[in-house]
Amino acid sequence: MNNEENNELDNNEEVAQGNKLADDNNISSLSNREYYLNEYENLKIILFEYNKAIFSVSNHKSYTLNTGQSTQTVTRHDLSSLINARNSILNQMRELELFLGIGKKGVVKVEPSW
Repeated sequence: MNNEENNELDNNEEVAQGNKLADDNNISSLSNREYYLNEYENLKIILFEYNKAIFSVSNHKSYTLNTGQSTQTVTRHDLSSLINARNSILNQMRELELFLGIGKKGVVKVEPSW
């Protein structure tokens, strides 16, 4: 093993301190509600990027989709998978809305006034 490999192993051991990853963003200090609100905001950003990609691919030959986690070039051939991914994001957002009690309710209870 060379010096670079040893340094990399040392860094990995520091990060994985007893199966616990380093918390560079202080996520562990967030309450559950704050964590899920943060996840919801992140999904809104990703949804915006997917909507831009779907619109662009519908009107142009290709589009570079940057979700913040990865960058990929998509074409019209990828349109159905983009729509499926967008629908999945919308479902995740809806679940978070229900959990957090935000957004519109899916069911409205109507009671007669008599």
